[in-house]
Amino acid sequence: MNDLRVPLLPSRLRWLAVAVVGGVIFTLSVVVAPPVEPVVRPFDFLPLDKWRHFLAYAAFGGTLAYATSTWRWSTGRLAVFVLGITVAYGVGIEIWQSFLPNRYFGLGDAYANALGAVLASPWFLLRDRLSFVSLSEWASAIVD
Repeated sequence: MNDLRVPLLPSRLRWLAVAVVGGVIFTLSVVVAPPVEPVVRPFDFLPLDKWRHFLAYAAFGGTLAYATSTWRWSTGRLAVFVLGITVAYGVGIEIWQSFLPNRYFGLGDAYANALGAVLASPWFLLRDRLSFVSLSEWASAIVD
């Protein structure tokens, strides 16, 4: 199978993306008051806030996985690292919320965070088949 060429942004931009996603999660989880009622319910069996947790931590785990693309660690070790950091961040935010008024530690939220982190796992299944190239090299290959 041929390697799939993936554009690799500069390291600073990749880590900036991790910081931005982590900052947005922190702000929405700790600084901003929670919404009283959900605007939309995608499915009746799962509240909207659990979907938000799931997608937010999937984004955090995905940006963290992409940021570590050039690390020369084994795929398994890197997957455990990214999953561990993402889950630890989610649990840490939940613990922090337990000390805030109008917030609480939610075990369901922690589970949703962890499941979102797991959504980044396919990246590690594909990682060895990806060929990371500079953004300019990737763009010129598309134009040709």
